[in-house]
Amino acid sequence: MSGNASAKLSQEKRTLRLITDLECSTTRPVHSPRKSLPLSRQRFPLAPLCALALTLVALPVFGLSSAKAEYSFCNKTSYALSAALGFTDEGELLTRGWWRLRPGECKRVISDAIAPGKYFFYAEAIPGHRGELKTWSGDRPLCVQNDSLFTLRDQSVCRETPQRQRNFMTVDIAQDSGGNHTTEFVEESNFTTYQAQVAGVQRLLSDMGFDIGKVDGAFGATTKSALRQYRRSRGLGQDGVIDNDVLDSLIAEANDQDSKLGFFFCNKTMLPVWAAFAQPTDDAEGYHSSGWWRLESDTCAKVRRGALTADPYYVYGIMQAEDQELTLAGGDTSFCVTAVQFDARSDTACAESGYDAAMFRRIDTGGEEAWTFEFRPEQFNQDLVAADQ
Repeated sequence: MSGNASAKLSQEKRTLRLITDLECSTTRPVHSPRKSLPLSRQRFPLAPLCALALTLVALPVFGLSSAKAEYSFCNKTSYALSAALGFTDEGELLTRGWWRLRPGECKRVISDAIAPGKYFFYAEAIPGHRGELKTWSGDRPLCVQNDSLFTLRDQSVCRETPQRQRNFMTVDIAQDSGGNHTTEFVEESNFTTYQAQVAGVQRLLSDMGFDIGKVDGAFGATTKSALRQYRRSRGLGQDGVIDNDVLDSLIAEANDQDSKLGFFFCNKTMLPVWAAFAQPTDDAEGYHSSGWWRLESDTCAKVRRGALTADPYYVYGIMQAEDQELTLAGGDTSFCVTAVQFDARSDTACAESGYDAAMFRRIDTGGEEAWTFEFRPEQFNQDLVAADQ
């Protein structure tokens, strides 16, 4: 991805602007391993970077401190975001989240004066937005809680659980910041907060199936008509006003719609299962395998977002017994894997590229938009599965 921005001098605060180019996005399903290849700049050109990579542009601007010292997040994108922050507190590295940021919304995340030093931040679009999930990230892996508010002081809790890690961006807050700092999340379109709010409504209406044309932040006749139609149909009034009620309703509906779509893993064994998944590439010229999802007994995870649009998919699993590892039986197609987090294309020569080869099991969804694969104890019995085939 690439992005362009210009630094703005501010007499009120030191601003960090993050830019992501919407023409290039990272493939990262919910609760999945995530990769990012960060780049940063300060007023010099940035080379393009795409395909499983995130481009971040950090533009620190120094100025006088504001009357009220605080740390704030400001969402100047057309996406509803979930954001998290990391910082040192009483000698320990702490992560905290999630703050929900409506499009165009700014929110205080620390109400006290900011001490100089390193801070870490991360944001991702809500799952209800269509297309590949957008993230604003860096190269510092830190722990989060996936589905709830969290404050984590022990960063070791997710070392063996890749889906609980996010790659945070680092910012150094200088002594002359005056204890005040704002992180702005922005897009290539470089919206104002008002334009971001309008663009957010446009994107959410589009996610819900309304024809609003281009997501451009302009509150034109097409957008107003679609908004009035939505508000009337949901009992939110007859006008075309943009407010928090309509934004929250759109966000909730989009997330609810997304929760019913995709590919899910569920562990119905009594032991932990490490799972991997193979799906068609975005260019439909092959497959790519990725992992790992650690599934405790009787837990589930979504491994692919959005409606399923291609067949077949492939699954692989390792069940951890006390003295051995049992692999999922019935595999018929080889894909690359490694012992750590991975993402590999099917045209990769596994051995030459440092991967191992594993036999994945084929899953035909029959055109369904959602599918759940359940790992069950008998599926790890090679003899039993062979007898049934």
